[in-house]
Amino acid sequence: GTKLGMAVSSPPPTQPLSPTTFAGMVEKELLDRFGSEAQRVVDSWRLMEQGYEHKQFMGSTDGDHGDPDGSNFHQYAHSYVAGLTVKTFWNTEDFDWCGKLAMKYKAIRKEFDKVTKDMSALQEEGNNVWAGALTDDATSYGTGWRTLVLMNRGVWDPVNVNLFPQTAKAVRDSGIPALEVFFASMQPNTDIKLHSDFTNFVLTSHLALDIPESGSNKCRITVGDDTRQWINGEVTLFDTSIMHDAVNEASKTRYILMFRVWHPDLTDVERDALQFIYDCLEIPGLASTDPEERFRAEMELKAVKGFPKIAASGGFGGGGGSKKPKRKKKR
Repeated sequence: GTKLGMAVSSPPPTQPLSPTTFAGMVEKELLDRFGSEAQRVVDSWRLMEQGYEHKQFMGSTDGDHGDPDGSNFHQYAHSYVAGLTVKTFWNTEDFDWCGKLAMKYKAIRKEFDKVTKDMSALQEEGNNVWAGALTDDATSYGTGWRTLVLMNRGVWDPVNVNLFPQTAKAVRDSGIPALEVFFASMQPNTDIKLHSDFTNFVLTSHLALDIPESGSNKCRITVGDDTRQWINGEVTLFDTSIMHDAVNEASKTRYILMFRVWHPDLTDVERDALQFIYDCLEIPGLASTDPEERFRAEMELKAVKGFPKIAASGGFGGGGGSKKPKRKKKR
């Protein structure tokens, strides 16, 4: 596998950002809105602006790999909040939402099978259905990886939620601290190369939805030096700021429902501050010094927040209910 040859890096001291830049305006809003309780987030925002990349060998989970070169247990993050616990896989029994989500598996799987039975109709009705990886950072995902988004950066996609209303409601009702929710497919006999997702303040969770030859160890994910197989109906929670890779050695496509969730060590104020940064990246006027522009931005944000209205004939192929215009793919 790819080795990063990473030495430990420590965050340098941060300086206040120039108030005339967008980043500086966001920083001012963070301090005004959240105060000193959001200092770790302010530091994280400054570090990203400085181009800091956190690289650290996290030790080893087995005695053979005490040597950094013989291990993949390296954390690599451009978006980095200091002081957060690092482990490869987290114990899902420690989180109520994991159990609640697992209990909804049958209903989610039933809806998924029904809606994906006619892929061409789904492509027609949905928004960016089975889109490939969109960024240069994501090239390690290869061509076998595709997604169908229900939520991005804390905002639900009303078109796709109306195609998968039972799933969206199950996610909402489980109380998952999610900022991204999407289905992910992985083609037969493909792999995802060793990589990091570069953000340490969110964890990744999977609900194994449709795993070919489930239980036969054909579909696996390795985080650091720990490997797990996907098994239908099981929820996993892990840290993708650690180097990780995956493989589907089966002869059919693997489907999961995937979440990015806030790291459990973050305080509520820190979550809100990080969400505010994401909101500003989507709607830059939120950080404007012009009151009128800021008011318009607040109204725009209010309009996209909250759970979408489910059409009365909700669900796939139901017709009725006007569709929202499709949003452009995010780069």
